[in-house]
Amino acid sequence: MFSSSSLKKSQRIFFIFCAFLFIQTAFAQKVENTSRSSQDGIVSLIEFNPADLLLGRYRLANENLLMESVSIAWIGEVQENRKLGKYTEKNLAAGLSLQYYPQSITMTGLFVRGESDLTFAEVSEEPLARQAIQSGRLILMRMAGDVGWRVRLSERLTGSAGYGLRTALPQSLWTNNSAFTDRWLKSGDSAEVRVQVNLGLLL
Repeated sequence: MFSSSSLKKSQRIFFIFCAFLFIQTAFAQKVENTSRSSQDGIVSLIEFNPADLLLGRYRLANENLLMESVSIAWIGEVQENRKLGKYTEKNLAAGLSLQYYPQSITMTGLFVRGESDLTFAEVSEEPLARQAIQSGRLILMRMAGDVGWRVRLSERLTGSAGYGLRTALPQSLWTNNSAFTDRWLKSGDSAEVRVQVNLGLLL
């Protein structure tokens, strides 16, 4: 499903992610010593990843505390172009995620996230020789799982890092080209290892 080059890239991304977590943990300890507000008070925020702009991706998440240590988030995402292997994908997605914070009663520290969204996607395949470009439009469900860490950077700002896997369910809900989109879904190229380094604004 994944080539050796993509696995090596994922390993490098994971190393960078671990280094970022270490830096954030050290910073969090410094903030804790200067202000107790870094440990509580986060009950609602809007979060985005500035690095997504380099990938033609626009993503916003509005996260709200549901109960102690558990939060729910509304998610919206637009992907202009995502090229993986011989496929190019554009999509528009909206969904929900559920976060659990085992070390905090609010939205700080270590978290585990489960996410699901409804996606409208347009996929095309690079042609071989004189073949025509194949493409298809479809509506599908995506699932994701992340593990990460959030710290409070200031009175109104937070920072977080997450590492996880996103993939599409193997059956589409609707498509205008079932033969092509089924082949794309079964190829495994719909899966994505993603690192998110987010900035959040407290509401």
